[in-house]
Amino acid sequence: MAASIRLISHCRILSRFCNNISISSHLTSFQGCIVRRGLNNSRKYTPMLRELYKRRIKAGPEPELHPSESGCCDYRQAEEESRRQLGIDLESVPVGVVDNSELAQKGEQIASRYIKAYVRHSYPMMLEEGIQAVHDYLMDDQMIYHIASNFGLTDLIMSINYPPEDHTYCTAFKAVIGALAESQNEERAGLFVRDFVVSQLAGKNLMEIWDVTNPMGLLSSVLSMQGRGPPEPRLLWQSASATMLSLYHVGIYSDKQLVGRSPGETLPIAEEMAAKDALSKLMNISLDAKPLQFGEKSESWKFDFNHKNQSANDLLQTSTSS
Repeated sequence: MAASIRLISHCRILSRFCNNISISSHLTSFQGCIVRRGLNNSRKYTPMLRELYKRRIKAGPEPELHPSESGCCDYRQAEEESRRQLGIDLESVPVGVVDNSELAQKGEQIASRYIKAYVRHSYPMMLEEGIQAVHDYLMDDQMIYHIASNFGLTDLIMSINYPPEDHTYCTAFKAVIGALAESQNEERAGLFVRDFVVSQLAGKNLMEIWDVTNPMGLLSSVLSMQGRGPPEPRLLWQSASATMLSLYHVGIYSDKQLVGRSPGETLPIAEEMAAKDALSKLMNISLDAKPLQFGEKSESWKFDFNHKNQSANDLLQTSTSS
């Protein structure tokens, strides 16, 4: 009797909450109380979500829309509004869209000259072919696009296509360098290139950027220029030479001194890598060399933009003729 009275009281309390539930049309009656089962409890809910997820993945990502399509104003209205907030007279300084190709060309020239001068100053023993390889690596369109896309230029670029294309990012970034040189000076533009472009070399192995075609011949020329003996490759040790996982460790000696060493899958590969390691140490561009200087430490540097390092071709020709 007591159990039935307790059950009736629980049903009355439950009925008060059930009257406020209106989630789905699936109904269940219990002691005069209507319990409405929501879609979350349905057996069809999980398969439906799974199917919707598959269709969303199959459809692919949604294209990035122009800000004007989401209710924002266009470029000209945004520029006029920002000028009103800054208190700039629209009549004295009209809003005009000017092609930035001239600024981009000037910025590219400034960046190219500064990168070469900075790398030559930082690595005075590096050959000119290596300087050019590092320059081409930093001035590559993919590198400039990587820098510009993470620089916040998307909101500054006025382009028909949205999002802007890769070459548009590159042109806009070079135009920023040119505009900085015109508004302030080329020295300030060079510091901008140092902070955002040259800094991409931090932690990079320069011998991987510079693909030396004849490392052993170039090493022999460099050692001869320094008045040292010719390079002598020697096998330091080997492991599993009769298997697919063979390993050879070759060292390069000059005047009975170890100048470089490296492992490799075969003897020719190990010898070539050891020659590159010796070149990186002789030119002081190895990973354990002094890191590049940025910030206040390099602001007092004076560059000679007309100076060039010694060329590898000249060294090879000199050693061949002698």
